[in-house]
Amino acid sequence: MVGYCAEKRDTAGSNEGRLNMLSWGYVVPLALLICLGAVYAASTNEEDERTIRGMVDQAIARLNKGDVSALDDFWDENADYVGVDGALIKGRAQMQALFRKMAESSRGHQSASVEQIRFIAPELATVDGSWIVTGARGADGNELAPIKGRGFEIVQKKNGKWRFIATREMVIFKRQ
Repeated sequence: MVGYCAEKRDTAGSNEGRLNMLSWGYVVPLALLICLGAVYAASTNEEDERTIRGMVDQAIARLNKGDVSALDDFWDENADYVGVDGALIKGRAQMQALFRKMAESSRGHQSASVEQIRFIAPELATVDGSWIVTGARGADGNELAPIKGRGFEIVQKKNGKWRFIATREMVIFKRQ
């Protein structure tokens, strides 16, 4: 009987050892997959962030030249825009009309800096930045002082392509 118990204990012990080895056999690959997934997600976010920053740079460069076709390439068909005057412009066609009118009436040059891109979901992000317009002219034809502002945009990835879906612009007023 003692021999049987000892034999039984050895068998149980070796099964525990096998189960323990099998558990580690699953844990290590699972941990590796999780780590690789985190690295992939980080690299995807980095790639998407570079793409979004490039969109901002390209859109501003083209709009500075009066090229409103930039809206076709970077804004969603149903995007909306609120400018510094507070008016809500809905849809790409209305936005193009506004930007065309602005390009004809002002010779200003805009530069911008993206300060933060925050991913709310893998295919949805917010963009915070600041901008400055120099060389703009008033109704009297005189050059205006540089105008500083902030911008906030929501971008969405559809069919593998990032597009602006909402743009909000605001002027920075100095406190007196």
